[in-house]
Amino acid sequence: MRKLLTSALLVCATTVLGSGLAHAWFIQGQVVCAIDGSAVPGVQVQIASEPAGFAGSTSTAGDGGYVFYLPDSPGCYIVSLVLGAGQTAVNPASGTFEFCTTDANREFTQNFTITTPSCGGSTTGLCWLTAGGAKFSSITGTPVGQSGPQHSWGGNVYPGCSPTAGDGGDWNHIAFAQKLHFHGRHIVVDRCGNIDGIPPGSTSPATPFNYIEFHGTGTLVGIQGNKADYGTVYFWAHCEDRNEPGSSGQRDGAGKDRYFLHVFSNLADPNGSTLLLVDIDGNPATVDPVTITDGNMQIHISSCSDPALAAAEAASAKSLLYSDRASGGSSTSPNGPASVTGTSWGRLKTLYR
Repeated sequence: MRKLLTSALLVCATTVLGSGLAHAWFIQGQVVCAIDGSAVPGVQVQIASEPAGFAGSTSTAGDGGYVFYLPDSPGCYIVSLVLGAGQTAVNPASGTFEFCTTDANREFTQNFTITTPSCGGSTTGLCWLTAGGAKFSSITGTPVGQSGPQHSWGGNVYPGCSPTAGDGGDWNHIAFAQKLHFHGRHIVVDRCGNIDGIPPGSTSPATPFNYIEFHGTGTLVGIQGNKADYGTVYFWAHCEDRNEPGSSGQRDGAGKDRYFLHVFSNLADPNGSTLLLVDIDGNPATVDPVTITDGNMQIHISSCSDPALAAAEAASAKSLLYSDRASGGSSTSPNGPASVTGTSWGRLKTLYR
């Protein structure tokens, strides 16, 4: 009897081991909250081969994990998240990942970061942004080159708190040293919240938040003799509205507004396909926003709780954008795009073409 039982257990162990070996080709990962890194269970994850022939679907477990066992032969696949109401993919921004298996590469890990109402508590909410500014050389303390700043940027995000107005907004960035012009034309707000280490909220206008993060698609082309044209590109940005004034008139360094921008070409490998980066340490994997030296970032919450007002605010924001451009701009307007005065605005106004 004992010999029979031992034999049976040996057969079971062999069966389990054989099953594990049969599934040596796989992809696994975890879906986590972008705000606090907590696991997000119950997110639907799908996979499909390219060309078609293999497909599957699962939901993340309690630890946010998922796994797909793949055919034990080389093939290409795309994994995608199916997000629900209030959920937004942050990294990768597309919510998808493409990969190909080979005899040498059979195991893959791909994690996803999202925002969702179930995580992060009250640290996020609705807001929108108007902005304009310039970053000068921190080495010389003076404008670099005859063109002035190293970087100039400006635009609006969710004007009037409307995600549909102008396809989510309009964002421009000129990198003078690289002779590149980035134009973000489709924008999605990921979250609004507060930076640790400074008082929550911002002033002029008064809001409960002091940062906004957003992503989207746009174009990146060369300027001033640079013939580069990267076509459609992807981006992720982080802006901090720390105080008023937000730059040169602010004596407290901690009160100056800050800015991070990452433009890349490959959704499956954002860090490895960086085309343009505004960051302190030059590492796109860590968000280290630069301190702006001229201009302003202004976060708004007006009309965010009223769709009808949002539409009206969007129209007003667009009107103010072009009236400011025609008049030369003002560094104190709390409603229009936060601009800069004098020659700096002369450079920035071309951003609103």
